Amino acid sequence: MVAVLVMLAVSFAAAQSTDRYRITYETEPKTLNYFYLIDNTSQRVAANTQDHLVENDRFGRFVPSLAERWTTNENATVWTFYLRKGVKWVDHNGKVTEYEITADDFYEGFRYVADPKNGIKNFGSIRSLLVGLADYYKGLQDVDSGKDKNRTRQQVLDTFKNVGIRVIDKYTIEYTTAKPTPWFLTYLTMDLFFPVEKAFMDKVGAENFGTAKDKLIFSGCYYISDWQRDKVIVLKRNENYWDKKNVFIKEITMQKVSDPAIALQMFQRGELSSAGLNADQVKGLQNTKWKDYIYMTDRSSVTFWWALNFQSKNPEFAAFVKNVNFRKALYYGIDHVKLLTLDEPLNPQNLLRTTIIPEEVIFDEKGKDYTDYPGLKEFKNAGNTFNAKLAKEYFMKAVAELTDGKGTIKGVSAQAVDLKPVAQFNIDGKLPLQILVIHATSSSDTKFALLLQAMLKDVFGPENIEVVLGQYVDDQYDEVIAPQKFDMAYDSFRFAYGDPLAQLGRLITGGAVNDGGWSDPEFDALVAEADKKIKLSERYAIFAKAEALILDRAYIIPFRCGGSAYAIGNVVPYTYPRSGFGVTRFKYKGMKLESKPLLASRVEEIRRQFYADLEKLQGK
Repeated sequence: MVAVLVMLAVSFAAAQSTDRYRITYETEPKTLNYFYLIDNTSQRVAANTQDHLVENDRFGRFVPSLAERWTTNENATVWTFYLRKGVKWVDHNGKVTEYEITADDFYEGFRYVADPKNGIKNFGSIRSLLVGLADYYKGLQDVDSGKDKNRTRQQVLDTFKNVGIRVIDKYTIEYTTAKPTPWFLTYLTMDLFFPVEKAFMDKVGAENFGTAKDKLIFSGCYYISDWQRDKVIVLKRNENYWDKKNVFIKEITMQKVSDPAIALQMFQRGELSSAGLNADQVKGLQNTKWKDYIYMTDRSSVTFWWALNFQSKNPEFAAFVKNVNFRKALYYGIDHVKLLTLDEPLNPQNLLRTTIIPEEVIFDEKGKDYTDYPGLKEFKNAGNTFNAKLAKEYFMKAVAELTDGKGTIKGVSAQAVDLKPVAQFNIDGKLPLQILVIHATSSSDTKFALLLQAMLKDVFGPENIEVVLGQYVDDQYDEVIAPQKFDMAYDSFRFAYGDPLAQLGRLITGGAVNDGGWSDPEFDALVAEADKKIKLSERYAIFAKAEALILDRAYIIPFRCGGSAYAIGNVVPYTYPRSGFGVTRFKYKGMKLESKPLLASRVEEIRRQFYADLEKLQGK
């Protein structure tokens, strides 16, 4: 209430600079090494300070970036890129370095991510992309583990010349894929395809690369001029950038603010260029002059899902999670629309996504949406899957299979569950089943967790399920996922490139985003079978069958899309790069600001014109 009163007392913000973009962030990155992008903050910084060979324009089309042109052969297995000449790396002061950006930088960048000792989390999604890459990676793994005693590590490193990436000359680099890959360009906006100047990395040391602003050099339209941990990150325009004329924002200031109420007040005081709004804020502004400035952003290709931990150190949950009836009980027992009202109070159904692969992003050779394939389409159109009666029925089936009929869980004894610093609690091996749900410390995440806790108690009854809440402070992966300190966790996963393998390939046994550690040989086999197909319709039919399998067995539970959130700001939408792949959605090249907030009606006019122009380009 106090926050609302403050909002009402604040008049329209003073006119802001149109070349200074000021925003907030919540998660502090441990490193700005642009090959380790595990949070939105580091992705945002990397997207704006490093360039790829290609980039997306504001319509999502692939256009030249550090490569001024490219060619491919008839069956889309050999891709050749011709770099711009004379483009230099700049340092954290914006000064031109001695290093020119050449084909060798892309070669060395890929060699870095292809080395398992560097621990690149998303490498599994491209392991089979290039000729010889899978064998090279496995060879290093075998040497490092001691399995291969006949070769030295250096001998295996020397075989990188057999991988399908080749420097033709100083300004020409060639990639050879293991099979026809007409969607190859969609890979190139992933973090795995950034360049690196090896001489600079060797100078600062690979272990220090990206740990401070002076431990990086920059190939993109901005450079990091300031980084004060847990306070602020400042990016300044690279005045020596090859395409400076299309970079209108001179400075980006990212300030760490965890409280959305404070962020909104900062925006209203003219201290920020834009702000996201939660449900309470939207409601609080309805009777103020600000209500006319609130608009919805577009849906994105990012998908949020619940991960269920099959490797849980909580014996009660470990016993239940392997039971499909229990997982289906959770699938039907969570009212996602109700949860999403915390972000979208007026039409929360807009946020629902019930498939892993996003809709309206991947199309076959006839233009058919991948999510409309048989088996998967039913999940796509399911809407809110909440059904309390059905959830309770599935839960009681699980209870009948996993307990002695008197509430004692088979094979589980009373003991302490020590998951400090996230949580610590005692179990007695009896119902109610205790489930550890983890969340971040922000007020919005806390509200979300508390609502879920109350929801599961209401649906299943306190005699059957007790939700224990645990918090992580900094990094979800390092603090919670990697050390397996959770039973249920939700997270968002960006869609890396334009093929279902981008997500499904990371969910196989041991996959990079298989955070719950589940395994299903039938799913693994389907993914492998689909990946052998070249014709898109044949490929997508099998992938759809694989995705439907894991949704039906509820190994993970997708529930919302990224984007489609309330916002208010001075940013002119659709002036910056657009894409469903890689880190493009974080790029500010081309972005334009106005001196005052945009009316929602004006944003809608811009949106209608944009989509009309897009349809013309697509020939619709």
